Amino acid sequence: MAKKILITKFNYSMSTGEFKKILPLVAPEFSKIPGCSWKIWLLNEDNKEAGGIYLFESATDLDQFLESNLFMSVRKNKAFTNLQTNISGIAEEASVITGGPLMNTA
Repeated sequence: MAKKILITKFNYSMSTGEFKKILPLVAPEFSKIPGCSWKIWLLNEDNKEAGGIYLFESATDLDQFLESNLFMSVRKNKAFTNLQTNISGIAEEASVITGGPLMNTA
């Protein structure tokens, strides 16, 4: 199966300090996403923008995440606005050459 990348981006309305305190509390839930090898957490403090880059083992795993309660909790959180998602395939051979972490490290 072809791996898939999901990139999410949104703005947060709370202080950056408060947002940063929440991240380690919710990160364990994101580490349990079925079929997700890893997530890189994104943070642009100047624009109060956050998001993530996820590696999924398959399109099915990614689709299941997008329908999950966990993703819906982000989508429906009133402190988050302008949620954007982008789904992409991977040029695996070139990514391996450049050190892209495509192996499941769990």
